[in-house]
Amino acid sequence: MDIKGRILDGKLKGYCCSEMIMDMALEDMGRSEEERRDVVWSMGAFCSGLHEGLACGTLCAAKAALYIAEENYHKAHGELGPELMEWFKERFGAWNCAELLEGDDSRRQTLCPIIVEETYIKLYDMLEETQL
Repeated sequence: MDIKGRILDGKLKGYCCSEMIMDMALEDMGRSEEERRDVVWSMGAFCSGLHEGLACGTLCAAKAALYIAEENYHKAHGELGPELMEWFKERFGAWNCAELLEGDDSRRQTLCPIIVEETYIKLYDMLEETQL
């Protein structure tokens, strides 16, 4: 998995963090580009923490991808979702964009690609473990 290359490809397509995560996840689930289009487009609502510095778009998209992949709602909601949330908070220290960026929007250029990469690796591992 060439995650850095896939992230760069997403950037070249003009995707934000949440769109990149969802596009990669759906692609890995075997969805065609046409099947991914509307879902990826809708993830634009979560860019930059709902465009307000709120919940990190990367985290929102990763959690949404878990729900798409896991047909058992209770497992996605009660087990996988909390595991992802706990990991994210432990790894990055916050869930909100504003807190992650610590009031310095220039950090977006260096921190966000790391968050996208590491979160996608975690998501991918979770999806593999559940054989999705």
